[in-house]
Amino acid sequence: MRKVSDPESVRQAYDRIRPLVDDVARHVSDTLERYCKDNGYLFRERTKELTSLVEKLDGGRVEQWSAIDDLYACTVVVPVRDHEEKVLRKLDSSFARESVRSRSDAKKAPDVFRFDGTRWYGTMSAAAASGRQPGAGDVIFEVQVVTAFEYAWIAVTHDLVYKGDTADWRKQRLAAQLKATVEQAEVLISAFESVSDAVLPSPWPETEVKTQIVERFKRLADDGSLPDMILPASWRRFGDNVYALVKSYEKNAYKVPGAVDSLLDTIEADLLGAEPRHLPTSGTLFQYVLSVVHRAETDGSLANFRIVPSRELSDLYDIQQLEKTFVFDADMDPSVRSDPPPDTILEDPR
Repeated sequence: MRKVSDPESVRQAYDRIRPLVDDVARHVSDTLERYCKDNGYLFRERTKELTSLVEKLDGGRVEQWSAIDDLYACTVVVPVRDHEEKVLRKLDSSFARESVRSRSDAKKAPDVFRFDGTRWYGTMSAAAASGRQPGAGDVIFEVQVVTAFEYAWIAVTHDLVYKGDTADWRKQRLAAQLKATVEQAEVLISAFESVSDAVLPSPWPETEVKTQIVERFKRLADDGSLPDMILPASWRRFGDNVYALVKSYEKNAYKVPGAVDSLLDTIEADLLGAEPRHLPTSGTLFQYVLSVVHRAETDGSLANFRIVPSRELSDLYDIQQLEKTFVFDADMDPSVRSDPPPDTILEDPR
């Protein structure tokens, strides 16, 4: 909102360029919003208001109107710094770069902690500008590429410190301390694999059992005993699910590790024995585990475990009756058995 005290010269220049800035904003937003959504990034944008522009110019750091580079600015929030280069390549391929200020370009003493996120400056490409208002291709805009931790720090401290009513040393000090904490967290994340080796582990039976589940199944996969098509997308989640399955029929927590061992021994004997079982290439590895527990000769039971009913369980593993099932409500009918897609291979596991 324009205040009466805003300089008339700035207001007139702003009013002339605002339609061009809005045109640039629409183009950049249309280009980056979908990209960010497809890649799991957060996208935020803003157009600088007149009063904010006046206060920026009053600071005396901008020499001329053409040097204003953030009338329109947006932010792409990535999980960690490793994603930055990918975003910069997208920006370079979609727009015309003017300059980039990277983290390494920002000079700061080792005991100073302030915003140092990557900032990309550019204009619309010549092809895009040709279909817009004359002059829109000359408007420089800013794209900040920051991590999730940095964005949280900015969102929390910006209004509290930099748009406050006083110049408070304590608030600025606290903001710097928070930035130091953010930077430390990002360093730990960047070096997560190597740093985790320095963490002293504490014994925790559940974690140890789940690790054993994953390791033994991975060995079976490496040996070629498990078809690649049925391997889990997440081994950790698979380990959690197998552990939960065993806990559903072994209620004594102290006996769960032994019950898991027994199940894994049965599976290895099944797949590595004198007459190894060849698993189908349809369905999932967990469905095979369910079938092993379902056998009469094993100690396990499916009675207390909620299972998703499927054709694979009934046709491939002969599990016809389930006592506790996942319910397909709304418009889904679990009794409807549709034909498999043409490329689905239903093999006899026996």
